[in-house]
Amino acid sequence: MPAMTRAWATLWTRSQAAAADRHTIVELGTPSPVLMERAALCCAREALAMRGDLPVWALCGPGNNGGDGVAVARILHGWGVPARAFLLSERQSPELAQQVALAEKLGVPIERGLPQGPAEALIVDAMLGTGAAPPLRQPFVAAVTWANARSGPKLAIDIPTGLGADTGAVPGPVFTADRTVTFVRSKPGLHVTPGRAAAGEVVVADIGIVSQDMSDETCLIDPGEVARSIAGLKPGSHKGERGHVGIVGGSAGTPGAAVLAGAAALRAGAGLVTIATDDREVQAQLLAHRPELMVQPRGDEPVPAAKVLVVGPGLVREADRAGLAELWLEDRRPAVWDASALAEIEGRSTMPRVITPHPAEAARLLSARTGETWTAARVQADRPLAARSLATVTGAVVVLKGEGTLVAEGSRLGVCVSGGPALATAGSGDCLAGAIAALLGRGLSPWVAATVGVHVHGVAGERLIVGAVALDIADAIAAVLAAPEETHPRFPRRVLG
Repeated sequence: MPAMTRAWATLWTRSQAAAADRHTIVELGTPSPVLMERAALCCAREALAMRGDLPVWALCGPGNNGGDGVAVARILHGWGVPARAFLLSERQSPELAQQVALAEKLGVPIERGLPQGPAEALIVDAMLGTGAAPPLRQPFVAAVTWANARSGPKLAIDIPTGLGADTGAVPGPVFTADRTVTFVRSKPGLHVTPGRAAAGEVVVADIGIVSQDMSDETCLIDPGEVARSIAGLKPGSHKGERGHVGIVGGSAGTPGAAVLAGAAALRAGAGLVTIATDDREVQAQLLAHRPELMVQPRGDEPVPAAKVLVVGPGLVREADRAGLAELWLEDRRPAVWDASALAEIEGRSTMPRVITPHPAEAARLLSARTGETWTAARVQADRPLAARSLATVTGAVVVLKGEGTLVAEGSRLGVCVSGGPALATAGSGDCLAGAIAALLGRGLSPWVAATVGVHVHGVAGERLIVGAVALDIADAIAAVLAAPEETHPRFPRRVLG
């Protein structure tokens, strides 16, 4: 899968992780305690690196995640680290009971309830794990609240307690980790808003779990694959070889949106950019800020010479959106649909289309197409479902904008690891639309253009400070494309068990 093919960029859902566990233990015959020991060794190494001179306190739930926590405390105790395990429930799975018995024989302090006193420690979250779905019940609500109020580093095993593994949803208290160690494949909720804020640095520990399901439908957008896609773009010996982008955008009062999309398209390598508008304000903005851009009347077929279109930036007047429904269904050229033009989408397009809604726009589209009530809050509560649903009903590649932007095509989902607060500025989305269009014009498929464009736009934002304006983002895109990095600090670090 271009832009996302590295095997451990693949994300496992709760059901996929559980199926892989069963296959490894039941069908392949790897004993559960062996897997638990490998997992605990990886977590113990991370705890050792994080703790400084602090003791380690493992908060342990009633299941296998709790068993991992007890095993971590036992291993660290054997290495001479002051480590304790705290059992938060009277219930104990057989695996947890086995770990508790072994730890007690080796002199590891095992206590019931939460730690007492003001001492500082590295806190290990071994409470629930991937198999548990929020919202939390007691005693875990109290335990998470207690842990988050403590100073000192925090490490989560598998997934922070209170976080939806598949959705990133946080419907109540969630353990806020500095680092999360998850196993074999990362989980969507560790990278999707709002959950990714609770995960901290993500480490993927390969402990030998094997899956029969080799699906890579849900993946992180891999910076290495993005770099390779960019390297394959031809520079072009003349401007015509790098594609001609036409922009249908700009109304009185919002002429700058079309200009920003055009500037970003040029910075992303488009050879020619023409804005189709009859509005004099847009024409004045072009002369004042971007004389490299061309302009022509809109007409019945916008920019006939263009290879790719961007439709929507700044089209706030209803009159300026006349005819867009037909353009959506009938124009055969690849196109990026954004902003106000999204309200004019009718039917499922069979043409190459990328749409770039923010959560409120996605909610309006889903409500209109599905007959269900969608709100921005519902979209944010399950961003993967919203993005996939929108891809199904529109036939487009969907770029669901926001922190941790998602790209969906049918059931396929890409999760962006790049981005920063500098992107939260007027015109940022116009720049993204223009960059994706330029990549389409340079020969990338809609899926690859969207994943590459989203990642590059995010990295461009990371290189800027809060207070940067949209034209700064457009300018930064060119620098990222010229020297893409093959790693990213939010892409999981891999360790061997």
